[in-house]
Amino acid sequence: MNIGIIGLGSMGLNLAKNIISKKHKVYAYEQNSTIKKNLKKNNIQNLFLTKSLSELINKVNSPRIIMLSLPADKVDEVINELTNFLEPKDIIADLGNSLYLKSIERDNLLKSHKINFLGVGVSGGPRGAKNGPAIMVGGSKEAWNKTRHIFEDIAAKNDKQKACSFFGSAGSGHFVKLIHNGIEYALMEVLAEISNILDKFYNLNNDVIEKKFRDLLKTNSSSFLLRITSEIINAKNDKDQYFINEVDPEIGQNGTGVWAIKAALDLGVAIPSIYEAVSARSNSKNFNYNYDQSPKNKKYFLNNKDNEISLEQIIFFNFACSIYQGLNIINESNKWNFFDFKIEDVFQSWSAGCILQGKYLEIISKEFLKHKKIEPQYLYNLIKTNCSDQLKSVREFNSNAIKMGITCPVLSSNLAYYDQMFSNHKIGELIQLQRSYFGLHPIREKKSNNKITPYWTNL
Repeated sequence: MNIGIIGLGSMGLNLAKNIISKKHKVYAYEQNSTIKKNLKKNNIQNLFLTKSLSELINKVNSPRIIMLSLPADKVDEVINELTNFLEPKDIIADLGNSLYLKSIERDNLLKSHKINFLGVGVSGGPRGAKNGPAIMVGGSKEAWNKTRHIFEDIAAKNDKQKACSFFGSAGSGHFVKLIHNGIEYALMEVLAEISNILDKFYNLNNDVIEKKFRDLLKTNSSSFLLRITSEIINAKNDKDQYFINEVDPEIGQNGTGVWAIKAALDLGVAIPSIYEAVSARSNSKNFNYNYDQSPKNKKYFLNNKDNEISLEQIIFFNFACSIYQGLNIINESNKWNFFDFKIEDVFQSWSAGCILQGKYLEIISKEFLKHKKIEPQYLYNLIKTNCSDQLKSVREFNSNAIKMGITCPVLSSNLAYYDQMFSNHKIGELIQLQRSYFGLHPIREKKSNNKITPYWTNL
């Protein structure tokens, strides 16, 4: 087939290379003069640059497949222009990081022109785009049937399973992608906090941390993120300086983490680790403000106390809690009449090629297939089966960090989240009574659901 691509930045170009490697021709349109100049120098076989959108449309066979790999703020402008050239039954596939609500709007707009629309979440970065990304699709079923073979061809594979799923209605593919990104923020922060604690509390240098993380790649906590963290923690520049000591600490973000939080708030779903990870990025401009240059905790280094905790269980616990929170958003979003997710399909789309991939995720997925529901019992079984020391390592690691004033918001929020559900307390009861006292909000008995009328309600 010949396929049109608009946007040849790092993602678009590598997706084009992937598509070409599967024996398709790509006609592309790119406005950036520097990118065009570099492409002309490299002369990629079966990638044909066009001078205008109208030329691109004329080169692609009908019914046309036009893929957009554009910044989110450029998508509407290009779609509006494309409606002047495209014909009924043509397909526009938005492969950018778009908000799911915008995908729903675009689908409705294009339906009025009888043009099919797909909102496609793509994870794995430029390397994944070239070698096989994770693909999450929502939109027109007719368009999916015509393009499925292309997306499955270019998607990553995990054994025989393709990391590519169609979730149905418009916006669903981008919704799964934004939840993926929210979880990704949490997992990245988990590994950053653990690295910092190993440095500041256990006095381990970059070489030792790298080795410990590499050793964990042979365990059930192995993941893509752990692998790249083990590499970059010890990476040096050409002046033999660690990059981690040189890079500006203010963290960038593209908005998908914030979108995940807004969706969770709309659905009434608790996602403390995702929230704390996004909050850390927002606060990163203040990192190291007037910092205390206190010495490292040499006592723990000399006594080698780090052998008393299991990093494998600490990582697994935090990854499992963060993943569960994200899955809970997706599961609860089925309350909306425009989504109907199957969690098995989510796991399939994340099984390879994406930032979340790893051995730990395979274990989490297999446990779900036994339980079949996203509910607290599923998380409880998952942790009980895979954290054999009854969270002793998790609690000690967090406690040590807090005692020394070492920041660990995501590690702490995951433990608090777990304990809120699986420990005995009267927090909910007391807050309900407080609300009743000052606001006369109704309260009911636990077992009978009968109304309770305390003396303070008689005004």
